Amino acid sequence: MVPPKAAGQYTLKANEMGLAEHKRIGPLSVIVLAFAMSVAAFSLISCTHAEHAQPDAVKVYKTKTGKSITISETHPVGQSLSTIEISTRDLAHHFREIYEDRDPISDVFVADIDGNGFDEIYIITTSAGSGSYGTVLGLASNKDKSLSIIHFPEIQDGDVNFEGYMGHDTFRIEGQKLVRLFPIYTQGDTNIKPTGGIRKLVYGLYPGEAMWQLKIEKSEPLNNP
Repeated sequence: MVPPKAAGQYTLKANEMGLAEHKRIGPLSVIVLAFAMSVAAFSLISCTHAEHAQPDAVKVYKTKTGKSITISETHPVGQSLSTIEISTRDLAHHFREIYEDRDPISDVFVADIDGNGFDEIYIITTSAGSGSYGTVLGLASNKDKSLSIIHFPEIQDGDVNFEGYMGHDTFRIEGQKLVRLFPIYTQGDTNIKPTGGIRKLVYGLYPGEAMWQLKIEKSEPLNNP
């Protein structure tokens, strides 16, 4: 039987050992806890980025020859700019391109404008804000073997076709042509009230030396869209 004094000394030493062990393990526990919290925070951030990277919409468009073109759109830095991914899987040469910092998609057309028997795809993008400036991201089929970019001409200073132009574009397919409509602004007009009527531009598709080209074939004023 342990004498009371010895037992008390034993208990004291045990407590001291436990305290020492606690002091030795304490900082390590703090480090482990901090590491665990960092991992949790990183996982939360990664999850948040993953959610933002999810496409708003993935759509598959079929051509008249039965080929599929997939288009997805995401907004990594906000709704006013898009990342657009275009891909195919059933052409002879697989196509996959990503276009960053583009205006959001407002419409998509599948049409054979040049009449060669193979559809092109025309992705219409429209800028955010009051101007609503439109442009075209187009791809042409090379006899279903591959896709090639279509050049859409930028507006040049002094171009009479765009006299009074301030955006607010609308695009559509009429027959085998791509049509662009926009209001004409005259001096003194406000953004919400143009008074010059409507301008209609008709584009045709032509082969070029380096890429396909959309070219204006006809320009005419209209009283109504």
